[in-house]
Amino acid sequence: MAVSGKRRFDDDKVVRYVTAENDFEVEVARTLNKWCVTVYQLPERPIVAQDFYPERWKALARAQDFIRLLNQRKKDGEEEALNAAED
Repeated sequence: MAVSGKRRFDDDKVVRYVTAENDFEVEVARTLNKWCVTVYQLPERPIVAQDFYPERWKALARAQDFIRLLNQRKKDGEEEALNAAED
């Protein structure tokens, strides 16, 4: 007889990441039978992007990727502005 795997306690917990500039928020939440990754633009919180993953670890990895990319976007823009000001 097969035993169903029990979900861990933290599987139902919503995980939120915020960019360094506090202009975007990425949220990972369980939705029906999938994990939903949603990117919000702050402060009004309109949805910028949303995707679904079958496994929690994939959703968390994608959320961290989104945060990394959004934080790099700010740094790259600042570097370009500094380079333009020097020229």
